[in-house]
Amino acid sequence: MEEVLNIFLKYILPFVVAWILNLIMGKVFSKERLRGKLHLIFLKGIIMAFFWAVAALFALSGIPAFSKTWETALASSGIVAVVIGLAAQSTLSNVFAGIALSASRSRPFDIGDRVAIDSIDPGFVEDITLRHTVIKTYQNERIYVPNSTVGSATIINYTQDRSYSFPITVSVAYGTDIYRAMDIMADVIEQHPNHFGARPTVLCKEAGESGITLRVLVETRDFRDNPRTCSDCLIEIMKRFKAEGIEIPYNKLVVLQGNE
Repeated sequence: MEEVLNIFLKYILPFVVAWILNLIMGKVFSKERLRGKLHLIFLKGIIMAFFWAVAALFALSGIPAFSKTWETALASSGIVAVVIGLAAQSTLSNVFAGIALSASRSRPFDIGDRVAIDSIDPGFVEDITLRHTVIKTYQNERIYVPNSTVGSATIINYTQDRSYSFPITVSVAYGTDIYRAMDIMADVIEQHPNHFGARPTVLCKEAGESGITLRVLVETRDFRDNPRTCSDCLIEIMKRFKAEGIEIPYNKLVVLQGNE
């Protein structure tokens, strides 16, 4: 019985303690509490990994062959660092890149931000671990991007500002009252319940072959509202144009059939 107890205390108890500590960390620092606090999320991952590493060292020190694990680890820390560095260059680069991303005051994103990383599909930052950053797309796909890739990539953040805007363009036929068409577009967007900010400015962008192109930005407070708002406004603009007799030009194919 005493031997079983010793085995439990030496080899099992350290991992049980590490598991309990990690469980407590997960409860205290839940995803809801850490939302938007990227540096704390990454720090939580480092602390939890540290608990498991200490538990492993304690368990190894109970084995006679590893009775001087602590002394050996300290004495050979330089050699171990070199060996680990050579054997796990990519892993360590991900860890250090994650530290740089989470600790920087000017970090490019936080949890919940919508970002585009190089050519990777845009998505929302769901989590960051010691190895990778998790991006969730609109198609509910989760993309695991190595932190080293994120650290050296060009990142577009769509949600850091207080609002988000996206352009819609509409063409009108030559001979149209341009200022009336501009007023209609501005009115429609301004009256939408998701519109944010001042009255939008409509610009004349191009005098093309078949019509005049008008462009306006649809601004909303939340990025998630913007696609639907743009769609609603575009539909309403087409309805208003039809009611006002404003023509939206489009290519027509006319077939002439001659008599022989």
